[in-house]
Amino acid sequence: MSDDTEFRILALSGGGYLGLYSAAVLAALEAEVGEPIGRRFDLIAGTSVGGIIAAVVAFEIPVARLVDFFRDQGTDVFSPRPMPGGTFGRLLDLSRSVLGPKYGSGTLRDALRAQFGDATFAEALHPFLLPAVNVTHSLTKVFKTPHARASRGDEKVRVCDAVLAACAAPAYFPSVRIGDALYADGGLFAVAPDQVALHEAEHFMDVDLARVRMLSIGTATLGYQPAEGVDADAGAVGWLSDGRLILTLIAVQQQHEQAMAEDRLGARYLRLDARWPADAGLGIDVATPKAARTLIDLAARTMREVDRKRLKAFL
Repeated sequence: MSDDTEFRILALSGGGYLGLYSAAVLAALEAEVGEPIGRRFDLIAGTSVGGIIAAVVAFEIPVARLVDFFRDQGTDVFSPRPMPGGTFGRLLDLSRSVLGPKYGSGTLRDALRAQFGDATFAEALHPFLLPAVNVTHSLTKVFKTPHARASRGDEKVRVCDAVLAACAAPAYFPSVRIGDALYADGGLFAVAPDQVALHEAEHFMDVDLARVRMLSIGTATLGYQPAEGVDADAGAVGWLSDGRLILTLIAVQQQHEQAMAEDRLGARYLRLDARWPADAGLGIDVATPKAARTLIDLAARTMREVDRKRLKAFL
């Protein structure tokens, strides 16, 4: 690649089941370009559920296949329960993660193994990275392909293990052991991996910032607000029920990453996202058929409303 060629980054945010929105947007883009979407990017970054999508893209697995998995097997990964209603329902839902993870990781692990088998990072078709957290030593970790001399070390790590670790949201899924440490969801520090990807390109791949063009895809949390409003005196139940705390963290981290990326890249940054539909009963672990339809509809609306001329420059 010459020094004046554009360097294109795809950044995929986290958000649990809300990642169905991201996958649906990307599947539509892949259908439009008529080839695996990974071929249009020089670096792919994904956090949490965005990490699943990033790995799928990096191995040129059709993204539409992932949309089908989210839609058809989402209730196996999470549960068929809708957003809990009433005080008792919310307390019961909170109690499910008091003594251990709310969900097991068996279904997701099996699905990842079915797609990636024992493939390692060294076998990826395109450079990609996954933020995670080493919870054994309280350290940030970025699993990555050996795409640069300074980005080596994870060549032999199995992709299915790293993706499962990068999705292991505390209290929702069990942490994942890789080597001598346990790892959890990278959303603890980088819900949107935009700045992690920019740092990778500049620091480890020696890419001039002026060459970078980034397409960033969110998880439909733009402008998130709790369905029942905000109480100044809310305690643990108020903040934790309906996923308010984690949804707030997801929304504001994505907003802040977008603001910083826009400041650094200007018109060479494009963010695709949808406004949060407060009355739709969505949540990071709400995988009902209604939630699936809503997220897929939001993705379709995004594709209808995006500036096609501008979008083309990022693909």
